[in-house]
Amino acid sequence: MNACLPLIVLLLALLSAPLAALADENLTDGDCIKCHLDAVKRVQAKGAAHGAMGCQDCHAEHPPLGSDIIPACSLCHAASESSHYALQGCSGCHHPHSPLEMDFSALAEVKPACLSCHPEQDKEMTEHPSLHAEQDCNACHSAHGLKEGQFSNCLDCHDGHAPQQTNTDCTLCHKPHSPKEVTYNDELPSAQCAPCHEDVATMLAKSKRKHAELNCATCHSGEHMAVTSCDDCHGQPHGVMHQKFPNCVDCHLNPHALAE
Repeated sequence: MNACLPLIVLLLALLSAPLAALADENLTDGDCIKCHLDAVKRVQAKGAAHGAMGCQDCHAEHPPLGSDIIPACSLCHAASESSHYALQGCSGCHHPHSPLEMDFSALAEVKPACLSCHPEQDKEMTEHPSLHAEQDCNACHSAHGLKEGQFSNCLDCHDGHAPQQTNTDCTLCHKPHSPKEVTYNDELPSAQCAPCHEDVATMLAKSKRKHAELNCATCHSGEHMAVTSCDDCHGQPHGVMHQKFPNCVDCHLNPHALAE
């Protein structure tokens, strides 16, 4: 054994020599790109502020001499500067080479991360409970960073109120984060109301009075179940009679099928 000891010492010295030389070298980004071309291309294309940094600004060590190859985000990003610093693990959402192109695949539940940046949606779902509010955000939304409007089609989960109804039709009345709060603008076509209010649509279709020529939203303006006062359009056309019979429908009956 003693006879072999000098050989072992010599062998270890020979093996450590290249590592010692490597430790003395000053690596450049040009050295990194030889092995990490994809990473360099990604940070140049999508790195945002990270794209202006050198590789070694973040990666101070390299195997086998060092093991701390992934730096702590907090070295540059203070918790006080973050709107969601309470979340654990920046890399759960942000890829270091493309920090604005987020990937939530590593998170078991994405809602806490989403709502930390989207408090308006959190408030809306809290104030207007629905089955939508019970879902995780990725049940409807694709990965963050996709083009605006790329989310699930309502009709993937819901049957339309009418044949040939489209996703755009759904959003004319229903807000995705508060679907039970039905609101719409005054230009909403009456055809969107008819599937849920068939009896009213039938009466209007048979009527020859001017109400049949109006959009539903002309009288039922702004939100579901809203009812406009007759006076808003007609004033008091009957003078003294109107004072005696202030309720218009006592004489004109159903506003959707006005009496002659």
